[in-house]
Amino acid sequence: MNGKYSAEVTRAIDMIWKSFDPEEMKRGYALLERAAERGDADALCYLARCHMGEEYVWSGGGFETDEDKSSALLKESILKGSASGVLCALRNENLTPSVECDMPFGSLKEAYEEILRQARDGDAFCLYMAANVLFWGDYLVIEGEAEADKYADVDEYYAFAYPLAAELYEKSFEAGLSAGFGNYRTIYESELGDIDSDRFESYFELLADGKDPMICNDYGKYLEDEYEDCAEEAFGYYKRAFEMGDAQSAYNVAVCYARGYGVEEDLDEAFRYYKIAAEAGHPRAQFAVGNFHFSGRGNVTRDYAEAFRWLCRAYDNLDEEDRWEPAAELVVLYQDGLGTAQDDEMAFRLLSEIEDRVDDVWEPLDAMVLNALGVAYAFGRGTEEDIEKGIAYFDRAIEYGSEAAARNKARFKRSVFGLGGWKRIN
Repeated sequence: MNGKYSAEVTRAIDMIWKSFDPEEMKRGYALLERAAERGDADALCYLARCHMGEEYVWSGGGFETDEDKSSALLKESILKGSASGVLCALRNENLTPSVECDMPFGSLKEAYEEILRQARDGDAFCLYMAANVLFWGDYLVIEGEAEADKYADVDEYYAFAYPLAAELYEKSFEAGLSAGFGNYRTIYESELGDIDSDRFESYFELLADGKDPMICNDYGKYLEDEYEDCAEEAFGYYKRAFEMGDAQSAYNVAVCYARGYGVEEDLDEAFRYYKIAAEAGHPRAQFAVGNFHFSGRGNVTRDYAEAFRWLCRAYDNLDEEDRWEPAAELVVLYQDGLGTAQDDEMAFRLLSEIEDRVDDVWEPLDAMVLNALGVAYAFGRGTEEDIEKGIAYFDRAIEYGSEAAARNKARFKRSVFGLGGWKRIN
């Protein structure tokens, strides 16, 4: 069984999990491959982590997520005696009874104690893994039922585990590893970890000033949300995170330029950064790019085809509760055939999704959506005709200054004395 990590594995861990440099990360991966070929069990474990997805390694490194490959590598690392492989497999449910039966460790606790020994020697990743054992409750699995019986409910366990985990995470931060900060922040926000705000912010700032672009970006957001007088500082962290390689941080840079927050307002710069974030897959940036083209903002010319393309991407990628924003603009494009084929059924399907949220729609789109609802109901476009309901929506749109709604309403008249309701006259 392995004890202390080999020099190759230690160096590779630093290159992959501390550098946030794609080329450096690839060199670290190659170093792990060479060590694994020589039978290094821990190298196999960390190769597996590279293929477990963004919860285990920075996505900017470009490693392909491959569950089958990572599982096979983890199993091999365990059978060759990697304590790290045991704890990693336990955490991601790859430690099946058959694998556990064949591992050379006498028990899970023996593997855990090996990691604790390396943690006490100051190894950053072992500090992180030991903290995770406590944070996620794997400690109770390792220690067994007798230990689990000590805690009447989950909060009692957290009150015991969180302070211990927090101290281990902090030591890993001091050793240059930022991987556990999300869990550390959860501990802080739970108020069960004995972490005061000054202590939390000191570690947050330490890591934000390091090499992790995601924490740098998150620290900017923290400053924006928590302090009224930190606009320039927050913008600086957003910009630095982007320059460090986090394309999605471009979204926050764009919002700052659009609002004039911490920097002079500049819609053209806002659009440039929105476009970068949108192309990197940020759904709210995709909506913003679509909105710029829909409205013709700054020096961006109105282009309904481009608006349609980006709004569709945003609609597909946003969470369900946020889709109403691109849907509101797509309604207009579908109903009027702007930038896409005219489609009353699709327009009404989207209208049905946002009808209860019309009051949330911004100017001047609110009048457009109200008019679109009026058109759908009054003319029976995409739904059954309901002139009375359509006129009501036209009236609301007219209150918002919609000339189109006034023209549409003029195509109907009330029968004499209001008897028999509204009728279309042309």
